[in-house]
Order: sequence, then structure tokens, then C-alpha cells
Amino acid sequence: MEQTINKKVKVLINDVKVMTLAVSNNDIPWSSPVYFVYHDGGFFFFSNKNSRHIKYSENKKPNSASIFQDSDKMNNIIGLQMSGKLSKISNPGLFVHVVRKYVDKFNFLKQIFGSGIVDNKHFFLEEFKSHLYCFYPNAIYLSDSSRLSDSSRMGDKRSKIELTNIV
Repeated sequence: MEQTINKKVKVLINDVKVMTLAVSNNDIPWSSPVYFVYHDGGFFFFSNKNSRHIKYSENKKPNSASIFQDSDKMNNIIGLQMSGKLSKISNPGLFVHVVRKYVDKFNFLKQIFGSGIVDNKHFFLEEFKSHLYCFYPNAIYLSDSSRLSDSSRMGDKRSKIELTNIV
């Protein structure tokens, strides 16, 4: 069972491309889908500093995020539900490493803009007006509707996950 959970989580963080961020400010909720790459406990993405999900996350406000695999069957819905905080990434070494992983995951960027984008540390800012941010989760749950079909676990479709034990 543990290996199956680990395998499902690895697929979610490595193969799924879109994470939805959920933020709130003055009782105004907002959700935003972002392309992400997972690295060392964080979910990294590029975004404009003036976007609502970034503005609503200022001052280390708590947020939530989810990553779900699309399915046409109700018993195949699987995803991660998380709470945590967003941070802007300013460490140049981390930035370069994450950009390489990001461009590898989203290889259409190389196809459109050429392989030089990895070496151009200003590419995302110049082309998309975007900075690198990270969602650092402090609580992660795997939601797996396939577990509902197991009569011994009826109603128990969520498991608390520690990514350090999986990745």
C-alpha cells in the first residue's frame, strides 16, 4: 500500500503540469492555475508580481494549493491538497537549478524560444514579466478516490503525506 501511494504521489509531482493556488485577501478568495515544477520540497512557478495570487500572498499569508490528475471516472480522481506559503525566489543558484528543471518539464519553451533561455537569467522577466516563486507546503494530503472502492477503507480517501519520505 505504501509503495502504491508513493508511486501515485511521484506521478502527481513529476507528470502533472498545473497546480491551482488558492489565496484570499479581505474575504475575497481567488484561485489561479500555474505551471509548476517540484524541487526539494517546494512547488516552483513563474508569475507576474502584480498578479492577484501574488499580491494576496504578501507578508507570508497562508495559502493553499492543489494538484490533480484529470480523469473521466469518479474512482480515478487523485490529487494533492496542500496548505503553505508562497515566497519569491532570489537565490541565484536555486534560480538557475529550478529554471533548468522547469524548461526540461515544459520543453515547448525550448522549441519556441530556443535552448538559450536556460542561460538567460532574465528570460522569464523579459518575455513574460514573471518572477520565480515557490509554494512551500506545510501540510500535504493525498486525496485518492480509488480507495473508496476498498470496503475496508470506505470513506477514508485521504492520507497525510511527507514528501521527504517519497521523493
